[in-house]
Amino acid sequence: MAKQTFTTGQVLTAAQMTSLQQTAMGGGSTTAKTASYTLVAADAGATVIMNSASATTITVNTSLFSAGDTVFIQNLGAGVSTITPGTATVNTASSLALAQYESGNLYFTAAGASIFSKADGAAASSGALTKITSGSIGVVSSVTVDSIFTSTYRNYIVVINAKSAAGGDLQIQLRYGSSTESGSVYDVAALVNKSNNVTTNYASDNATQWKVIPEMADNNNSATLNMTGVGTGSDQAIFHGTAFSDNTQRVVAVAGTAQQARTYTGLIIKTSSGNFDSGAYAIYGLEN
Repeated sequence: MAKQTFTTGQVLTAAQMTSLQQTAMGGGSTTAKTASYTLVAADAGATVIMNSASATTITVNTSLFSAGDTVFIQNLGAGVSTITPGTATVNTASSLALAQYESGNLYFTAAGASIFSKADGAAASSGALTKITSGSIGVVSSVTVDSIFTSTYRNYIVVINAKSAAGGDLQIQLRYGSSTESGSVYDVAALVNKSNNVTTNYASDNATQWKVIPEMADNNNSATLNMTGVGTGSDQAIFHGTAFSDNTQRVVAVAGTAQQARTYTGLIIKTSSGNFDSGAYAIYGLEN
């Protein structure tokens, strides 16, 4: 039951008493949120449940709650749900990220200040590698993955497996909010070693995307990339990693940067020509 103001002589209904009992026991009826959510005043004293396969955020703003108010937050979904300060401050001794089945209590010390106490759980503990989201790649030219990068993590691991008979390059573009970074800001360099011991390289400055694997073949192509400088506006995005292409058995060492400081929050996995035939991706956060 959300926080209530009762009057002298008021008679509570059976439903109200049941709801108060649930709240006192740390529960309470609630509708699960399937997308990012901003707390409202009615959430005081209630339970907010998140249930999404993709990463979500729970934004905390000021002037909605009073000192002593609490909000219990439970994540049931496979996507990590991150408590995100909006206009209010949120302090914690642990992590603001809730992996699946993790929970915590948000306690307000003032209208614009709160403390998040995370319940015990190892999935997103300090030093852990936490899966933020994953998904499949169908017969499409690109896949957009939003709301995955936050300031909770300094480093992210991006794993991509894909097939494409069209032979296009595997490319990545960054997202900020609902916009795509498509300006000429991407620099990349790579060293390619083929199975016949022929070594080549490629580089591009001021491109409109990063090229990770050149000329994907019909068979397996895989990339594992470490990405940093995302989720915060104070850095430029940087990535480095390795990739493998079945086209002449090529091993690629690749790195790049985006010469634009933004708060990058997502990415697009794309091919330079035609469509993917199939594939999958997974994105992990490495705890600070």
